[in-house]
Amino acid sequence: MSDILVIKNARLEGPGTIGELFESDGFKLKTVFAKKEKLPSLDHSIVLVLGAPESANDDLEYLKNEMSLIRQAADKKIPVLGICLGSQLIAKAFGANVYPGAKKEIGFYYDVQVDLASKSKLFEGIKSPFTVFHWHGDTFDIPKNAARLAYSGMYNQAFQVGSAVGVQFHFEVNKEIILSWLENTTEDLAKTPYIDPSMIKNQIDQNIPLVQNNMKTFYKNFKSAFEL
Repeated sequence: MSDILVIKNARLEGPGTIGELFESDGFKLKTVFAKKEKLPSLDHSIVLVLGAPESANDDLEYLKNEMSLIRQAADKKIPVLGICLGSQLIAKAFGANVYPGAKKEIGFYYDVQVDLASKSKLFEGIKSPFTVFHWHGDTFDIPKNAARLAYSGMYNQAFQVGSAVGVQFHFEVNKEIILSWLENTTEDLAKTPYIDPSMIKNQIDQNIPLVQNNMKTFYKNFKSAFEL
């Protein structure tokens, strides 16, 4: 088996910090841009499904193909990690509702709580509540037979169903990624008056170290949980 299949759903979204962590541990990444390229046969050790502006509810063939691959991977007990849209695709793939949230979450948020009832170790060592970076409009219900791993005052934030883990927020970002998103979405952000891009920029240097430290802890826990 090759190492990690990275499913890229948007030009500006890549594996970021988690990709660097995998590579530093000797894993090889095979990246497929799902909008333009056919998904390969599932012969990988891990599947990483990244975010995008699209909705899991959009009638797009490549998103349906991704959900099919997610179910195949889970059937084979291959670890799947879905970030943002990736988490929504996992939720929908396992029968949960995905729908627009009451408001968009874009920026740094400090109120994400670990759900201790799950008894999962994926967030072990991360002080709760913890700092995350968000960029999403849709949210999801927790699939049947899944464990909720994290939540905030407004939304479910992370869950696990079998070998598939969905994380709504962006642990993988670095400063360059956030600045790129802000610079390429100025018109869209202008339509959302409660989002202040300048404030987000000013918060990057203070918050990115927290986000990346949490990513490192989650990464270690993920590897341990799936014996990678």
